[in-house]
Amino acid sequence: MTETYLLTDAASFIGPALAARLRRDGARVIEADESFEDGGDRLKLAAPEETVRKAIALGGRLDAIVIAAAYPAPRTNAETLSAETTRPFFEKLAIEPLALAAAAVPQMKAQGGGRIVFVTSAGPLGGIPGFGAYAAARSAITGAVKSLALELAPERISVNAVAPNYIQTEMYYPKAWLEDARKREKLLARIPMGRLGDPSEAAEAVALLAQGRASFISGQILNISGASS
Repeated sequence: MTETYLLTDAASFIGPALAARLRRDGARVIEADESFEDGGDRLKLAAPEETVRKAIALGGRLDAIVIAAAYPAPRTNAETLSAETTRPFFEKLAIEPLALAAAAVPQMKAQGGGRIVFVTSAGPLGGIPGFGAYAAARSAITGAVKSLALELAPERISVNAVAPNYIQTEMYYPKAWLEDARKREKLLARIPMGRLGDPSEAAEAVALLAQGRASFISGQILNISGASS
């Protein structure tokens, strides 16, 4: 039986690498993104319940949902952290991902199990001064993973998060920016491995959890950042 996965924010950050990796082993991957239109195995990202409903209608089941919420990370210094400033971060990086997971749970319960994988960020795990709004919203998901995993374990639904950082994508580390030798040297000095990661490396970790090849793992945050905290 062909497994069906739903991947959100499929055009952003590591989304393209994720879609390619998940398809490599024969799964049907339904991609959702705000930039897409409905057609084939692509959906325009809509309200969480509608997006999940459409994915289930296409695939007939939902073995895994990979919630890869992506959002720019502009600086938000402490004195700017008003409700107006922080709300968009929480809407995209915390509220929407939790709602997507919630919408997937009934189907997974009905079919006897499934996997929920959040793609977050390792940055907040060690703190990122000047980026409080982004860090707070990302941390909301990492904080929820353990609770969701404990709640859903009896239903054979695993819940994990993959937390990349220092992955070279145009969204976060544009190649043009990295061509500045001084900026590049300063950045690489923070990474014990001395290099940026490739999206395919993060995609491998997501695939491990989404495909259920490590099905006894749940409630974990997998830090992928070149040995950085």
